Amino acid sequence: MTLKQLLLITAIVLLVTLANSLDLRGQVQLAQREASEAREEAEEELRDARRLELESEQYETQLMKITKYAPLSPDAVPGWDFAGDPSLTASGEELIPGKTAAAGPNVPFGTRIYVEGIGWFEVQDRGRAIGPNDIDLAVESREESLEFGIQERLVIFELGDDTDVDEEGED
Repeated sequence: MTLKQLLLITAIVLLVTLANSLDLRGQVQLAQREASEAREEAEEELRDARRLELESEQYETQLMKITKYAPLSPDAVPGWDFAGDPSLTASGEELIPGKTAAAGPNVPFGTRIYVEGIGWFEVQDRGRAIGPNDIDLAVESREESLEFGIQERLVIFELGDDTDVDEEGED
């Protein structure tokens, strides 16, 4: 092999290595840009929620501990996921996964809430382990509830004419 051929092969290897590193750098930059955009969206949602609270007496916001429960799931555990008839809430209303929420007694039945990043629910249920700063969202499967775990999120309460959310849990 001549020196010219050796230099040509070395140049090709260097070009391929450079191209690969530029591709990886581009992928890292794309991932960073996507993460930044997601963070900005979350911050904007939080700002909107806070602005909504300030602009209107119809809403109140609070940072709360959010969990999920699945009383209608075939593998639901009596006494843990539900008590009594799993298809009925403590208020006597039908339990609707994705729409029904359980809260402490400081949140009146019928209160509409928006959970940051998840959506609108109506409080129609209670639970023995639900405190005044907890919200438990009804979902389809026990797997989904366990996967969600415990998260802290902003909750917007839609207040009625004489509805108020008592943060200390007193009526």
